[in-house]
Amino acid sequence: MNESVGARSLIEKVKAEIARHRMIRPGSGVIAAVSGGPDSVALLHLLTRLSPVLSCWVAVAHMDHGLRAESAKEAEFVRTMAVEMGLKVEVRRVDVRRVAAEQGVSLEEAGRKARYAFFEDARISCGAEVIATAHQREDALESFFLRIFRGSSLTGLRGILPVRGRIVRPLIGIPRQEVLGFLEDEHIPYVIDPTNLGTETDRNFVRNRLLLVVRERFPSFEKPLERTLDLVREEEDYLDQEAAKLWSALVSRIDNGLEINGAQLANAPGVLAARVILTSLYDLSGPETRWARTHLESILGMLRSENPSGRLDLPGGLTLLREYGRLRLMKGEAIESSSPMELSVEGPGAVELPDTGMTIRFRMVTRTKAPFEDLDGRTTALFDLEHVPFPLILRSPRPGDRFRPWGMRGSRKLKDLLIDLKVPLRQRREIPLLVKGDRILWIPGIRRSREAPVREETKRILEVSLLS
Repeated sequence: MNESVGARSLIEKVKAEIARHRMIRPGSGVIAAVSGGPDSVALLHLLTRLSPVLSCWVAVAHMDHGLRAESAKEAEFVRTMAVEMGLKVEVRRVDVRRVAAEQGVSLEEAGRKARYAFFEDARISCGAEVIATAHQREDALESFFLRIFRGSSLTGLRGILPVRGRIVRPLIGIPRQEVLGFLEDEHIPYVIDPTNLGTETDRNFVRNRLLLVVRERFPSFEKPLERTLDLVREEEDYLDQEAAKLWSALVSRIDNGLEINGAQLANAPGVLAARVILTSLYDLSGPETRWARTHLESILGMLRSENPSGRLDLPGGLTLLREYGRLRLMKGEAIESSSPMELSVEGPGAVELPDTGMTIRFRMVTRTKAPFEDLDGRTTALFDLEHVPFPLILRSPRPGDRFRPWGMRGSRKLKDLLIDLKVPLRQRREIPLLVKGDRILWIPGIRRSREAPVREETKRILEVSLLS
């Protein structure tokens, strides 16, 4: 094929962009996302011409959004073009308007989710490694302005990245005029979506009105803005690295989610704390869930609150619990307390407590000269059996429970004592109590009461031990 000088120049630029960002590995497959518009058609032709050099193969994916009467013809245009080029092609029609209504999102958001879900399905079915989209330089600049107007974070202001996961964008550094010039020089047909020429959507307003005004005043604004974007990306990369270190130090995996050292995270710089939280959210929800600033502010507010306990139900089926200095981020509904527990202990032996993993052993021991008064009763407690004879009761806490702590005068509300000891709310609801009548004898793992102490005159001693 006799290529024009402009075509050869553009092919070399795209080749360099692919190499610079390591977009395509030799021997791998690429799904070209083709709408039929000029950018995506140019991308397809550029990839096929580069495929022998890159040692890769190309397939085509097209999604018909079903929003316009012309969309079926555009789908057929893409199918015919791919077949004539000898490429495998997959086409899917999605009723985006219905999806948007069902999910309660905008048409733009519904279309974006449906497109990328389809592209991923096509990638897997074809055995390709990456998905190539046709975003070019002006798309990146438009996104920059849109994100400014929507109050984006520094992450958002990076613009459209050349590589994001399995998505690659070989044209991201190419001006739109060069793309159009390539199509004209090579006599390559494409279709025009007339809705892209208006100003109804935010992106089209920025593209067709705002940037025209900016260009009148600042004819060469693209290059300085690209330098700004490069600086933003450089600083963003540094912050990402620091946040990754902090995430590794403060976050650990638990059975159904993540546990975060909230006490240390609260003392970290806000910009890093927010990134640790975002990383945790995306780790569990996946990349498709859209996390907004309001979600971050709610979580940071809980983290810095004086209230030691809290709960947030978040998008993506996530639940966040605060338990003093810990945050527990869980996928799915948080496990609530089981039904109140009550077991009768009729005599010596071992009792396994349901849903707690605890085993408590009761046995009678011989009187010794050991000083029992110093025992704090965390794992073992000794009682005068004459004053607390069997049967005893192991049960869950109840509203109004009071406790007479060992080594203290008077009694305290059980709830207040556990709060002072910083026992998490979830554990406060599930913790077992050893009681006799209306008297709490022992809180396993925490403290014994002043009830039935062992004295010189004690004849029979009950030893109660927490085994696990």
